[in-house]
Amino acid sequence: MWKFFFDIAYAFSFLIFIPRARRRFRDWYLFGYREKLDDLLNTVPELQHKKMRLTKGGGSLAFIFENRDVYRVRKREYEATSVFPRLVREQRITNALRRYLPVSIPKIEFVHGKKFVFYKTHFIPGVILANLPERELNAHADEIAQQLANFLKKLHAAKPKSISDLAGKNADGHWVHTDLCSNILINPETFVVTGVIDWEWTSWGNVSMDFISLYNRRRKMRRTEIPIKTVIKYYE
Repeated sequence: MWKFFFDIAYAFSFLIFIPRARRRFRDWYLFGYREKLDDLLNTVPELQHKKMRLTKGGGSLAFIFENRDVYRVRKREYEATSVFPRLVREQRITNALRRYLPVSIPKIEFVHGKKFVFYKTHFIPGVILANLPERELNAHADEIAQQLANFLKKLHAAKPKSISDLAGKNADGHWVHTDLCSNILINPETFVVTGVIDWEWTSWGNVSMDFISLYNRRRKMRRTEIPIKTVIKYYE
């Protein structure tokens, strides 16, 4: 859907006859979509526009090719410089934690175009857990909570030495995701958790931060039994 909308809006922009206004429309309302896509296609020529779909969320555009590779780029270029160090940190953390976890997490690579830097990950199938209908979440609360509890136990127990320099000085701390609610992927037919994405804000802290983020970020999740059942199953 977003690809169609952005392509139509980009074509419409040619009707703006004042070059400065046309440029502002493309940069501000379309986030430089076409310029960034062209830079990516020129950098990775085997990618095909017709096999791409587009999503947008948070501060990024995501170009998804054949449900295989995902290339993200910041919407606002002025954010890219400040965000890049966090992405490098995220790459280190996900590389270190991946082998400890029972679900897929992104494997990040950086692709440097002529104008933009893209961060590439493999495509993880599924839909965002919090986007499912509330009645389905409640109907499958037990099985979802059990999977989340198992995932959190593995995450909180992991202490890879390769990222010990990123951990805090608190000896009682643990690696925590901190932004779970909108970043859990699930198969909408089997209700199997397939992955957890967006590890940019992962930190070293108290495990309660993950329980709070699971409950507190989305009103729909607060109305389900999943957060409290996850806590109960975690401590069983």
